[in-house]
Amino acid sequence: MAKAKDKNKIMLIISAMLIVIAVIITCVATIYEKTSSDTDKKSEVISGADGPAVSTTKAPGVSTTAPQTTAPQGNKTENKAGKYKVNTKDDPLGIRIEAAQNAQRISEIPKGTEIEILAVYDTWGYVNFEGVGGWVSMNYVELVSASAEAPKHTTGKYKIATKDDPLGIRTKPEQDAERGGEIPKGEEVEILAVCGDWGYVKYKNESGWLSFQYLEKVS
Repeated sequence: MAKAKDKNKIMLIISAMLIVIAVIITCVATIYEKTSSDTDKKSEVISGADGPAVSTTKAPGVSTTAPQTTAPQGNKTENKAGKYKVNTKDDPLGIRIEAAQNAQRISEIPKGTEIEILAVYDTWGYVNFEGVGGWVSMNYVELVSASAEAPKHTTGKYKIATKDDPLGIRTKPEQDAERGGEIPKGEEVEILAVCGDWGYVKYKNESGWLSFQYLEKVS
C-alpha cells in the first residue's frame, strides 16, 4: 500500500515538473518572437524608401536615415531637366554624392521645396541645393515645369581629345571642382548626362564630370 502511495507521489511530481517545463518553453518562445518582431520593425525604419543611408559620418544637421515616403511619385513620362517639387511623404529627400541608391548622402532637401534639376541620368537628377551639388532620386520629385532650353550637347560615346595629358574627372560640373580621377587621352567614354558644358561619366571605379571642351563625339 505504501509503495502505491509513493508511486502516486512520484507521478504527481513528474507531472508538475512537466507542466513547469512547458510553461517555461512557452514564455521563452513568446519573448523570442517579440524580440524578432521589434528587430524587423527597426530594420524597416532604418532602410527608408529611397534606400539606406550608408554613412554614419554626416554634416551637422543632416539626418542619416532615408525619408519615409509613399509609393514613388516620379514622373510617368521620360525624366527631363527642369523645375521640380520634393514630393516625399514627411521627411526630407537625401542628396547623394553619386547617382546610385547606395551612395553616401551628403545633404537633404525639405519636403515641398522647389528645386532645379540640372541634368538627368536614368532615374536620378543632378541638383545644386544651397551650395551642395549631388543627385536625388526622381521617384520622389514632382514636375513643375520642364526646361524649355535645349541642351548644347548630347549623351553618347565620346573620345578624350586632350593634347597630351589625361582628362580630369571633376566631382562637380565646375572648372575649379576637385578632381576625383582621370581618363587617358584617346580613351572612349559614355556620357550619361549633360549639365551645360559638362558630361557625367562612369569610368572604372570613378564617376564625375568631364568638360566637353576636351571631348570629341564618336559617330
